[in-house]
Amino acid sequence: MLCDDKTRTFQGPRSYIESLWKYVDRSARVETGRVRAFLNHWIAEYPEGSRGELISRFKAGDDRGFTSATFEVVLFALLRSTGWSITVHPDLKNGTGAHPDFLATSSQEESVYIEAVIASEFSKAEISARKRADVVLDAIERVNSPDFFLDVDAEGHPDRPPNGKCLRSALEKWLTSLDPDAVTELTAEKGSSELPSMKWEKKGWQITFRAIPKMPEERGKGQRVICALHEGGRFVNSWEPIRDAVKAKGNRYGDLDHPLIVAVNVDAIDVDEFDEMQGLFGEEAYVSGVGDPYPTEMRRKPTGAWYGPKGPQYTRVTATWLFRNLNVWNLATPANTLYFNPWAQRSIPKSFALFNHARAENDRMQWTAGHSLGQILGLPME
Repeated sequence: MLCDDKTRTFQGPRSYIESLWKYVDRSARVETGRVRAFLNHWIAEYPEGSRGELISRFKAGDDRGFTSATFEVVLFALLRSTGWSITVHPDLKNGTGAHPDFLATSSQEESVYIEAVIASEFSKAEISARKRADVVLDAIERVNSPDFFLDVDAEGHPDRPPNGKCLRSALEKWLTSLDPDAVTELTAEKGSSELPSMKWEKKGWQITFRAIPKMPEERGKGQRVICALHEGGRFVNSWEPIRDAVKAKGNRYGDLDHPLIVAVNVDAIDVDEFDEMQGLFGEEAYVSGVGDPYPTEMRRKPTGAWYGPKGPQYTRVTATWLFRNLNVWNLATPANTLYFNPWAQRSIPKSFALFNHARAENDRMQWTAGHSLGQILGLPME
């Protein structure tokens, strides 16, 4: 069992520096209880010899590892719920010594290998900077602010952990100098642009704080201090991580005796069908010709996982199952599509068509809606 059956009383939100595992294990909220029940149920169904290693990944305190383990449990649950029997980390007959995550076998003796991977658009440096920033945000949440919420607008990333104690002291001194009733009256008359603000800059990080008065009846009740967090803009690239994840797994296992599905959980600010298609088939580019008017057409560069400079590649990958930001809080609802590789060496079993899927027909991609994750797993859709 992953989570023990014990009395839990904590109803608050997760702190910025608290691991997912610690919060899921201590929270008494109804939705967190549902998460624990789901994980406990399906981990109990896991083969006993693989269960301990899986549980240790959940409990390690690393959020990426927690999300990766969650993804594997969801895939296991989806396959089992649709009638497949599962072998975890099967031995391969080709002698490579590598082990895919799953071998799924149907009652019709169809078999398919499944390999799960997280594809993140965030670099290791960005993830490390985010952790340093979270330490400061956690310090802000411990500011004594009975009369105001804080709107936080941050630019950049700290290259070293700033001194949270000094920042907390400065914020408390500033907030104590403000009259919530006077601020409420001023902003009601002239708008939110009149909210008092304080700028703070340390170690490559610039933050503007705006004080938002609480309603009189809510003052002194100890809610979250940060009511809004803005972290500036950044260049978004969701398609290259998809491509790289599929390529990394495409030749890892050598020649296989069954189809291979690479399941990718995409960790990105925003990802859509445009990114998914670019990741698999290549980046879109508009090409201008000569003449009057200048004709233009859309072509794909040979930069995809399945199509490169020499044409079709990684044909051992029969399909790629893309999930958009699946995490422990949205198990029933994340968008997902199973893309069939038109150049694959092996065909995917027909029963996989019950999932959302896309296949090329007459040189055009056709998307077909299947059953939702919530329907398959018997989870509430809200």
